[in-house]
Amino acid sequence: MKKTLLLSVVASTMIMAGGDIAPVEPVVEAPVVVVAPAEAAKISGTAKLYYGTNDRGAANDLFSKSGAFGDVYADLKYSRKVMENVTVNAGIAGISTLGLETDVVSSTWAIHGPGASALDDVVWINEANVVIDLPYNTFTKIGRQELDTPYFYSENWSIATNTFDAAVVGNTSLPDTTLVAAWVGRGNGATSNAGSVDLQAENFQGGHTSFGGNPAYAFGAINKSLDNTTLQGWYYKVPSTFQAAWLQGDTNIAGFDLGAQYAYYDNYGPNTGDVWAVKAGYGMDEWNIYGAYSQTDDNVGAGANLATGGQSRLYTEAYWNYGFVSAADATSFAIGGNYDFGIAKIGAQYTNVDNGAPANAGDLEEYAVTTSAKLGPVNADLAYVYAKKGAAMNGANTVLIMLNLPYSL
Repeated sequence: MKKTLLLSVVASTMIMAGGDIAPVEPVVEAPVVVVAPAEAAKISGTAKLYYGTNDRGAANDLFSKSGAFGDVYADLKYSRKVMENVTVNAGIAGISTLGLETDVVSSTWAIHGPGASALDDVVWINEANVVIDLPYNTFTKIGRQELDTPYFYSENWSIATNTFDAAVVGNTSLPDTTLVAAWVGRGNGATSNAGSVDLQAENFQGGHTSFGGNPAYAFGAINKSLDNTTLQGWYYKVPSTFQAAWLQGDTNIAGFDLGAQYAYYDNYGPNTGDVWAVKAGYGMDEWNIYGAYSQTDDNVGAGANLATGGQSRLYTEAYWNYGFVSAADATSFAIGGNYDFGIAKIGAQYTNVDNGAPANAGDLEEYAVTTSAKLGPVNADLAYVYAKKGAAMNGANTVLIMLNLPYSL
């Protein structure tokens, strides 16, 4: 299995939280903060059943136990505006194989725990934060949360999403601009490219750890002054471990989607790495097509999620096989398209990575076809992936079935 420093819950949640924020007027009657008019709590969640199978390796066949992996997951989220400018969010999640390993699968989507704990059921707090609107167009989100910045983020491709213990502050005083700063103390992203989270068999805690004994810092600016255009720049740092930067610009001109990316990575070693990427696409109504190209530095890779080391936000990223386009000396391109039939959405992408590593060890060819449909209350996603990778470039098939049932109380 594989994988898809912080902040578009920085950028995205924070932008949403920070729209027109005005200073809170003082209450004349009493020198205390007055709770806003009673507002009903929002309680919601999602139940998931994910199954995957592949025939890579002599012992594996499609839909055989040896080549299959699966998990069952459910969460429950609580959100309530407790004061005029304060919202509290809390959530709990649980994951289990439900005994699938006895007959159906041999491994899991998420890392439940090490060694003998690999199949343990785990229940953990996946969200616990407070969002506060402050004076002078300033907002903050403090506590356990998802983050969504280009270079450090929560990955949503798997059955469970990695989260962070963080404090994020943003300001929207400048025209069409959001400024963000974040301190991140811990995260539970998997760094072995074997799942989006590593729960370490820790109930309640959910495997959250520091970044090599240090916190992470992130600073960003997002500007939308130009019509249909978003420009953003980010700087990330974990003391004594690495520093990194990300620049990106995206625009839409008469239906054409154009974009450019540049990422830099310095792990304080003898060499630094960088990557640049460009994309172009066109869409109308129900369909769109796109193409992208990227190139990494010869010595050190760049672009992969700094919180996990697997998936990347590069335009050329593969659908299922992560870590190739962001590796050192990788020349990559991707082409694809999507069509919405109404009852179902169909997508297809081809990704090619030509790596300068000896014996073509980092090469990849991936063909992916996906479909998404709503089956009653269930959101169903099905994917077929054919990939050739590594020195031997032997082909293998993968089938993924992902069922999501959202609910509210």
